[in-house]
Amino acid sequence: MRSLFLFAVLTWMTGNPILALVLVLLVSAVTYGYITARLFRVPRAIQRWLAIRELGRAVALNPHDATAQADLGRLLVDAGDPARALSHLEIAHTRAPEVAETTYYLGAARLRLGDEASGRPLVEEALARDPRLGYGEPHLRLGDYYLEHGQPAEALVHLERFAAVHASSVEGQYKLARAYQAVGDAKRARAALDEAARAYRGAPGFKRREERLWRLRTAWLRWRLPS
Repeated sequence: MRSLFLFAVLTWMTGNPILALVLVLLVSAVTYGYITARLFRVPRAIQRWLAIRELGRAVALNPHDATAQADLGRLLVDAGDPARALSHLEIAHTRAPEVAETTYYLGAARLRLGDEASGRPLVEEALARDPRLGYGEPHLRLGDYYLEHGQPAEALVHLERFAAVHASSVEGQYKLARAYQAVGDAKRARAALDEAARAYRGAPGFKRREERLWRLRTAWLRWRLPS
């Protein structure tokens, strides 16, 4: 309704419905980007893209550079492209299997591609070597996997461990609440959502921007939970 009203006003002001439509779409995109914090991630995404391009050149010149292969694979996983990341991480892991971060990202890439049988053991191996790896992020990603596959009890194990390492993560508390809700523990789900709200209020401005979408999801889930 607001978009329709804005379209009508802009059409009246510009006398050009096509231009008005373009402006409405632009305003909607910026508003969505602001609310979800995607707008603030654009500079970081550009930096990551430039780094991926540079590392791609480096491994093309020297495919035996395990560090460059690992860094490229990590950035590709973070960019949401595990299929491209996989070969680079496999090369890096073969040359330096003792590096916990590479082991984790290789496992994470395989998990995202649906290969639980080989992905999950690698993530768990990385955690065994370094329980605080990535401020507990491997636990969060295992929690994601189990939530997505309808195994909330298994997800809880990892999400509780993540919360123990990174209690101020709104994303982590929200997903912990979802897992508690799925196993029928509404009381603990509400407690996790309350903790998410406290963490958001106490976070610095840049962190609140990053986690704004998770805060909105937290509020929505809190509203849906029984009193």
